[in-house]
Amino acid sequence: MILNITHLKNLERGLSLNNKMGKYLFVGCFPGPYEMGMANLGYQSVLKTVFDSPQWRVERLFTDTGIRTFEKSIPVAEADIVGLTLGFEIEIFSLVQLFMDSGLEVYANKRAENQPLVLVGGPLASLNPEIIAPFADIVFIGESEESLPDLLTAWEETQDLDLSRQETLFYLSRFPGVYVPRFYFPMVKGSIFKGFEKVGGVPERIQKQRVDVSRFEVFSHIYTSQSFFKNMGLMEINRGCSYRCRFCAGGAIYRPLRQRPIEMVMKMIDNLEKFTSHLGIIGSDVLSHPQWEDIIKYAIKNAFTVNFSSLSAVTLSRRREYLSYLVKCGIKTLTLAPESGDAETRQYFGKGLDDEEWTDLIQNIFQSGIPKVKLYFMIGKAFHSAEKDLDFIHKLSRKINSKHQLSVSYSFLVPKPHTDLENMKSLSFLAWKKERELFETGLKKMKIRFSGESLRVAWIELLLARADRFLAQEIPNLMKQKNGLVFNQWKTVLKKMGREFDEWPRHPWEGDLYPWSIIDNHERRL
Repeated sequence: MILNITHLKNLERGLSLNNKMGKYLFVGCFPGPYEMGMANLGYQSVLKTVFDSPQWRVERLFTDTGIRTFEKSIPVAEADIVGLTLGFEIEIFSLVQLFMDSGLEVYANKRAENQPLVLVGGPLASLNPEIIAPFADIVFIGESEESLPDLLTAWEETQDLDLSRQETLFYLSRFPGVYVPRFYFPMVKGSIFKGFEKVGGVPERIQKQRVDVSRFEVFSHIYTSQSFFKNMGLMEINRGCSYRCRFCAGGAIYRPLRQRPIEMVMKMIDNLEKFTSHLGIIGSDVLSHPQWEDIIKYAIKNAFTVNFSSLSAVTLSRRREYLSYLVKCGIKTLTLAPESGDAETRQYFGKGLDDEEWTDLIQNIFQSGIPKVKLYFMIGKAFHSAEKDLDFIHKLSRKINSKHQLSVSYSFLVPKPHTDLENMKSLSFLAWKKERELFETGLKKMKIRFSGESLRVAWIELLLARADRFLAQEIPNLMKQKNGLVFNQWKTVLKKMGREFDEWPRHPWEGDLYPWSIIDNHERRL
């Protein structure tokens, strides 16, 4: 269903993209619906960065607002640069569909001289750019606050020099964090990834970009009741994480932990206060901020209700006094992630707390006045079955009285590039299915509310997470027939490539090189 754009515009407050004039047009495509795009702080941050670039105007596009830009109904193909921020593998399907619907050539190597450059960034780009390679002219690796303005200026220079598309991309390939897939040729033999042949003059590997977060404010600039978070203003107080959870893609992308100074955080709160009384604090480990209590006191003083993107159970266990602040913030449901019911597996994962510490923490949460706790688990682990997760949940539930509510959410363990599990062999699809049935049946018997990830989507995510461009380039052909999630179609594609649908996703590569080895994330691995 296509939303009423005029109605949506009338409900927006804050930054108006319509008011900016500029010689060049940047279309920021979000690979999802309007409500999710406006709740995505990374997307809003990119829009503001481009908006602040003198020569550029910026417009939006979402999957449910039609095939022309949100602001002035301009065809996407008339943009100078089309930018996308991808967070998850499944969003590649949305990218392809957006291009198909809007008339933009899907494959980068087939785009004509007069078509816009496609620039893709975001978490997925920093994990495995090769699964984006067939569709992106440029993949940006890392954090873009510092580099994006320079990249836009460099593109302007190519226009002054009247360079061809190929010459433009070669010129831009010298900038830090810029990966131009057409200049790199992956070499694959069976299950061995042998590296890349490269065009002369391009970087050997792409250095992932990190910024000094104390130099950049990151907060919401457009506010609307139609956002997923409904009028909430978001701000990022830190980036990265001090923990090294072995499975965590976020930690792999954004480490090391970097804190914003309290003065900057308070300034962001002051800016948000002009448009909203609902504050969402973003960060991989928000409780780790050394002035966390001062931030919360300042927010409460300014009459904000406060929510959090994620809270560390380890930090909360050590700092029980924080619970009283969470109650003052108006928190009704606290979400924590044990991930596993087995203490040894949690220790291996980097999740810390033992069973007794978890029990004590949850009892303390309920005693503090917070009535609901949601726990995240990963199932499909090779380390133990879901039975241990159920035993753990059962022990916790026995400590809860009728006034309190414990709920569960689960996803499947998908090994991600650049994490310590990147070369782990996953369980089979059948094993995942049995684990899900066991887990859900157990939760139903305990009368515990739960929600879970789609098994089919999770397997496609596993298939793509460690894939190469040769597999990714088949996605548009699959989507011409269905939505890209039909297993039989994937089986046919993989069979033609000499890969087995039931086995290849579980452990795609042998050896020490992978498609994502093109990224240099300058980090010592465990």
